[in-house]
Amino acid sequence: MTMIAHRFRPSEVDTLVRIAGSLANSLAVAALPAPYRDLAQRAHAEIVAEATSHPSPAVSAVLGPRPGEQVWMLRIWTRHEDTTAPYSTESAARAELATHVRGSWANVGGEADVPVNPPADDAKAIGLYYGSDGDAVPDQGFELYPTEVGRAERSRIVPLDFAFPDTPTAEGLNRAAVLHAADDQGPTCAEVAGVLVFSYLDADDGAVKVSVHLDGADPEHLVRPDGTVPLRIVVEDTVIFDDSNSHAPHPPVLEQLLEAADPEQKAMIHRAAISAGLMWSCPGCRRTNPRASERCERPGCQTMVPFGSRTAASAPAPTLEGPR
Repeated sequence: MTMIAHRFRPSEVDTLVRIAGSLANSLAVAALPAPYRDLAQRAHAEIVAEATSHPSPAVSAVLGPRPGEQVWMLRIWTRHEDTTAPYSTESAARAELATHVRGSWANVGGEADVPVNPPADDAKAIGLYYGSDGDAVPDQGFELYPTEVGRAERSRIVPLDFAFPDTPTAEGLNRAAVLHAADDQGPTCAEVAGVLVFSYLDADDGAVKVSVHLDGADPEHLVRPDGTVPLRIVVEDTVIFDDSNSHAPHPPVLEQLLEAADPEQKAMIHRAAISAGLMWSCPGCRRTNPRASERCERPGCQTMVPFGSRTAASAPAPTLEGPR
């Protein structure tokens, strides 16, 4: 869907289509390019078919806005600064808080019952630094609380007859890829068919970070009926994430366990992997398959398992960069 369509609600898009259909036979339509005239005439035909209770089969569906994600907000204040930052988990936030108090340990070390050096245990270090009432150090404190980070309140129109682009179409979309220079909204990224891929050096983490943003993926070519995008991530010829539903790999650690196991151990590993959602059992031949595979991989079976019916948990989503 184009950026213009993203600014309208699904009900408004429906209204615009009806307006186009009502004008299909007007003189104004004659001045439009042929593709636009065809769309107006199709809209008119659909309105007539709906009025006579003979509508065409649906080719797309509207998915409501996806739910937000929970994050943990950590606020730390001192006499000189007051900062608040989000963390994906409570433990990550507490680890950051522990790092902060250890860096400021000179404020409390050696006083009363506080040791000169901070303890290795994060919770104990935080408790000793701030005290049981949280006011052991004047003009310093922290708050830690969960909150939900909402996604853009936007519905998505997805095709019901999804098919990944064939070779000529894919090559055309690849050639149309663009590079966005870094700006105040984010680092440099490449865009192909609406998918943004960021690659940059993260000084805080001391690592090269690659993140993928899928919200703008071209629904005509890339968005499956359940609203997801088939994605495979490869690092140095090793597949580390696969949701493309073909040739799905096992998670690396699971692969290593299976390679080292004897037949009895493999059976136990398979049962544990199915229970944990890393694999699923084919209802037809009972073969165990990787989580990302949508068809049984046993030769000659190829049982298709519909979305949502696998006995496997969803794989973690790749890190997403904020919208540009």
